[in-house]
Amino acid sequence: MKRLRLFGVTIMVLLCLTSVVAFAQDATPEATEAAPPAIPTKALMPCPADVTAATVCDMIATKAEDMVGVWSVYFGAQPAFLRFNADGTWVTGDTAESTSAASVEGYPAGTSSFDADGVWTTLYTPLPNCQSGRYLVRIIMVGGKPVALNLALVEDCFPPRQSDYGYTMLRVGE
Repeated sequence: MKRLRLFGVTIMVLLCLTSVVAFAQDATPEATEAAPPAIPTKALMPCPADVTAATVCDMIATKAEDMVGVWSVYFGAQPAFLRFNADGTWVTGDTAESTSAASVEGYPAGTSSFDADGVWTTLYTPLPNCQSGRYLVRIIMVGGKPVALNLALVEDCFPPRQSDYGYTMLRVGE
């Protein structure tokens, strides 16, 4: 009986010692904001010098002229059109033709520019906050002509613009 009591006491002492070790561990570190994922800054399939009608390639836009044209885009999750002009201005509209105007009622229009790192900044001043968004622009080419734009988010605090620009834009006209 004494052995049983001694065994029980020994077990209890060991349990107490191991639980103290378990409770004495360092606290879980505070969660930190994850670094944004790296954005590819090089073309996935660089355009060759000799382009044929079947050549598929891409390039990173570095100036407003690279984006010129009318593109299909989502605006508020609805199909719309977006015209980029060589001077950096842009106009959104409900038809490709409507984007020829300086602005279309009910749709945004604004300016944009590229910085020294090739990051495109779009500016829409009527927003009280989050007027600008920064993106890396990839142009998909077929036969040496632009057919699609992909905008990779660098920084933008306006979720609707992030969402709309998160989809591939298809070229529909000059």
